[in-house]
Amino acid sequence: MKKLLVLFAACSFSVAAASAQTTPVKAAHGQHQKGAKANKTPEQRAEQKAKSLSQKLGLSAAQTEQVRQLHLARFQEMQAQRTQTASAADKQQRHQAMKASKDRYEAQLKQILSAEQYTKYAQLQAQKQAKHKGQHEHRKAKS
Repeated sequence: MKKLLVLFAACSFSVAAASAQTTPVKAAHGQHQKGAKANKTPEQRAEQKAKSLSQKLGLSAAQTEQVRQLHLARFQEMQAQRTQTASAADKQQRHQAMKASKDRYEAQLKQILSAEQYTKYAQLQAQKQAKHKGQHEHRKAKS
């Protein structure tokens, strides 16, 4: 009886150790997405964004290519800005440059898309912004 009890205890410890080693570790909130985004080249990101907008807005092949080129230029510009080190005084200038870049992007996108497509795009952006704001408020309330 004593041997059977010792054998049972040894089996349960080995099962517990084996299952503990195979449990996947989840990434912290946001790390997985940022890591995947950081590993993509501007070309890959532009292709993904153009494909996404093409599906959501029903773009033609010519529009999809124009959107891809627009995003490629934007992502390359953003990558160049990220490599520059900025002091506290440069932060405001960088923020203004990013805002101007976004305004240029929006104007160029408006020229590529039809009025109906741009309206739908604006609605999608507003929904995305509302969702982001809701998540931000939720995190703020948690802490």
